[in-house]
Amino acid sequence: MQTLKPNTLLSGTAYLDENFILLSPETPVTDDLLRLLNAWGYKEIISEEALTSKALIESEGNDGALGIFQDDAEDNQSRDETQRFYSSVLEFTHKLFDTFLKKSTIPIEPLNEQVKLLIAMLKKHRRFLLRLGELDRNGFSYIISHSVNVAILSVAIGDTLKLPSHKLIELGMAGLLHELGMFKLPDTFQNANRPLTDGEKRALSAHPLLGYRALRELGFPPNVTLAVLEHHEKEDGKGYPQGLTGEKIAMSAKILAVASAYDAQIASRPYRSARSGHASLLELLKDNKKAYDEQILRRLVFTLSLYPIGSLVELKNGSLAMVNDANPEDPRHPDVKILTDEAHSPLVDFPIVKLSERQDLDIQRVLSTEEIRKLRSDRVIPA
Repeated sequence: MQTLKPNTLLSGTAYLDENFILLSPETPVTDDLLRLLNAWGYKEIISEEALTSKALIESEGNDGALGIFQDDAEDNQSRDETQRFYSSVLEFTHKLFDTFLKKSTIPIEPLNEQVKLLIAMLKKHRRFLLRLGELDRNGFSYIISHSVNVAILSVAIGDTLKLPSHKLIELGMAGLLHELGMFKLPDTFQNANRPLTDGEKRALSAHPLLGYRALRELGFPPNVTLAVLEHHEKEDGKGYPQGLTGEKIAMSAKILAVASAYDAQIASRPYRSARSGHASLLELLKDNKKAYDEQILRRLVFTLSLYPIGSLVELKNGSLAMVNDANPEDPRHPDVKILTDEAHSPLVDFPIVKLSERQDLDIQRVLSTEEIRKLRSDRVIPA
């Protein structure tokens, strides 16, 4: 490391190890890069090429490696802040249901404020809060995490529909409370580690009505109680508890239905593995005319993209990338962060590419869970 000096260039590629590229040819060494390497405890780098003493050409757009690390640091900070918030909402929801079980009451004002915080966090860290499959929910039951996730997705869908603030708040409240009726049923239904029997499924169909009655007695707004009552109704009339058809189902309930169905598929359960976000969306799209409102389902796709945010994919040229953000104009071509070159060698700068402008790249396939685990283990892609 002592031979590396600010404003010098390597004529070839420099590596931190056998896989991780530190500097590409002719990229200048900066003071900030050296400080980061020292802070990380790196004493040497790997390179077979000579060090040159070309002067760094100063320009407004030349940030060297520092800009790369700054971007990563900002992303890490946003991710950590999002995880802390998500954990706080899980804890809030757990206490909310516990209060309901012990005292048969739900404090409306704290719930209202919590949903306002959720809406604000969604606007601030949307890219990270919508990566539901990556957020840590350990220590909380499925029903708690599912309620929080449905609230997040419902508010996100409502936002794309340009719903006013008070409607978004009601939608978020309904999302957090839509499974409240489950707590009126035996614990078997909440903690089942197997698929339910037909008889149990019939008993389970009472939970929307039980939740509706409890919330109405507690004085919740009609838009909240109706969404909870109807969130299992289907477009073709084959839902429950009333068998309503499409035009008779409240819009808020249709949003909850789509959000709930998507989250149920991406969640891992004791009796089945989680599906990828992409596979879950394809499954919902297959059944959309029978079960779900087409407009709401389309809004979910535009919110997450057809390849949901955080998905790891292979591009047509062989490069590996992560879906960085949805493209509201074209859900098939999201923005991606390129992680490797065509030979799967890790990149140092992770450029962000708008696939809508580079359809020669395009997404070829979504990586499997096993592939992702191995690539992370081999340090080909970041953990």
